Amino acid sequence: MAEQIAHTKNEKIEQFGRICFYAGLLLELLIVILDKSSWINPLEGQMFRVSFLLFACKLCVTKYSKKEWLAVLVNEKLKEFQISRESILERSFLDEAVRAVVFVASMKGIDHKKALRVVFYVTLTGMAVLAMLSLAGVLGEVWDAGAGYGIKEGSRRLCLGVGNSNALAIMIWALMTLGVYLFHEKMKPAHWMLLGVLTVGVYAATMTRTTFLIMAATLVLAFVMDKSSKIREGSVVYIGGMAAVAAGFVFSLYAAHISNWYELMPAWVVRIDRILTGRISSIYAFENGGGVLRNWKLFGDPNYVEYFDMGYVRLFFWYGIIPGACCMVLLFFLMRVCRTLKDTQGFVLVLSFALFTVVEAHAVSVYLARNYVLFLLGAYWTAMLPLGGEAIWWWQLPGAFWKHGSKAADGSFGKKATVGNCSEVQEKAATIKEAAR
Repeated sequence: MAEQIAHTKNEKIEQFGRICFYAGLLLELLIVILDKSSWINPLEGQMFRVSFLLFACKLCVTKYSKKEWLAVLVNEKLKEFQISRESILERSFLDEAVRAVVFVASMKGIDHKKALRVVFYVTLTGMAVLAMLSLAGVLGEVWDAGAGYGIKEGSRRLCLGVGNSNALAIMIWALMTLGVYLFHEKMKPAHWMLLGVLTVGVYAATMTRTTFLIMAATLVLAFVMDKSSKIREGSVVYIGGMAAVAAGFVFSLYAAHISNWYELMPAWVVRIDRILTGRISSIYAFENGGGVLRNWKLFGDPNYVEYFDMGYVRLFFWYGIIPGACCMVLLFFLMRVCRTLKDTQGFVLVLSFALFTVVEAHAVSVYLARNYVLFLLGAYWTAMLPLGGEAIWWWQLPGAFWKHGSKAADGSFGKKATVGNCSEVQEKAATIKEAAR
């Protein structure tokens, strides 16, 4: 009877946690949609506060192993050290890195594909609403009449109420990549062809070359990985993908080092910069050199709030060398665990975001719900790091550390070698690791 009562109590606690998580997720999605509109959201900071508290509630009603609790607490302390040096007026209440840590940790026990389906449908609905409002002349513009750059100069480009044509193309790429990840098993040849037509149509309507290239490459790779078991089960794509991300990061470092006015950069760099529509030179185009390499600090700086396109440069410039390096390590761990768990389309999604981040900072922002890699990180972080052990509540931590060798409730002694209260993903990972041994 006592066990049944305890089980019912735990189920209610878990249900409360799931409600908090999905409420926070819906709020984050609303923030993203409002940000894409032409309306200025005066309550954005308060909405960030509420979503953070909802994810924190989910965190507090979830069981983690001692090592998992330590990982969360250490990350929080590092971020608190960083945020303590920042002005509350210069960032959105809590540094987004703190919010990201809590969000990722709170995903334990959450079915990440169900959460991503919510993200897909809500974001798609939100973009459709913004498009209809712009077509009706209520909110936003249908065409982006900005000055443009290169072939875009003087041309009209579709934006459908999301501010500019580049933002529209990026949102379509993100939703297409997410849609393939979620529904690839049900996709027929006609669906792949329609996505190909969509990719060409996006370029024709927005003239965004970079987004067109990443959309086309993502679609081709996803199709090949879905249809060819030989390539899917081989190592060429995985090793090549990781090498491409590493090369992109090295290029970002060099861009941050060499960025300057055109007359002060080598001619070959200027040519590359023009191909990249000024992304290298834009790093420097601020007071004191902006995001150039010499301005990077170990934990960022409260005055570093400049926006430019190159994502990895922004990551290290905003948050610092140590947090940025930790993010890169986790990125490669995540790509590796996607291969280990045979989540091939998850690998494609992570690779697409990782490569696009070289030239576009869509994923490096205060808006958590537009970085879909965080969802996979939330699903796999307990599987990709050696953090197993008996799952306990946060209020049991003091006793667990002081009585490490004491008898557990089920009669066992010491530390358990189980995954403990993990989701199906973590259990699968443990099985694979055991088989590998």
